[in-house]
Amino acid sequence: MSSATRVITTTTIAVITGDLVGSQQLPAAELQHVMQRLQQTLEALQNDFQFDFDLYRGDSFQLAVQQPQDAALLASIVQLSLASGAPSVAVRQCIALGESAPVQGGVKVAAGEVFTRSGHGLDSLKGAGLLVQTGRTLIQHQLTLVTKYFASHLARLTVTQSAVVLAYLLADDKSHEQIALQLGKTRSNVTRILNASQYHLITEYLTYYAELVEKEY
Repeated sequence: MSSATRVITTTTIAVITGDLVGSQQLPAAELQHVMQRLQQTLEALQNDFQFDFDLYRGDSFQLAVQQPQDAALLASIVQLSLASGAPSVAVRQCIALGESAPVQGGVKVAAGEVFTRSGHGLDSLKGAGLLVQTGRTLIQHQLTLVTKYFASHLARLTVTQSAVVLAYLLADDKSHEQIALQLGKTRSNVTRILNASQYHLITEYLTYYAELVEKEY
């Protein structure tokens, strides 16, 4: 007598685990407002990206991203959204790449090596920043240092720069004229802010990450 063996299909996903930096110093009403803004941002992003997410512990969040090449862009959007809001809030995040069975019952109850690695990576960050954990030696070497520089650059953006770079990353029409119209600024002002933000370096890292991950996974 034979018994059927259930085969669980796994795919490569990215898990982003993050939390707010200095949330203990925020009044309860402001913290609630920040987390509501984060939830609205993530819900809006689900129109264009495939991921599940959950907010937990009052100041933490986790995303399970079905297209792992999108993870750095999503993490950047989260950071810029929080940095450009009122109050402006810093965030630390860890992207882990790895195999996972389909997420059922919500991200909060999801388990597996990639979720654990993302959480442990976040715990290793002592302040605001971004970390990528791949579990593969070569791609880890290719991403570790450049991601540190990228995270340092994003952290130095002002509130205004964060808002304009965020609008640029989210825009379908990336012309400076269109972004200026959206933000109620002049085209020359938008161009000046984007150039001061060195936005080309930001988009070059995001392209580098996406192409590398797509190639390796």
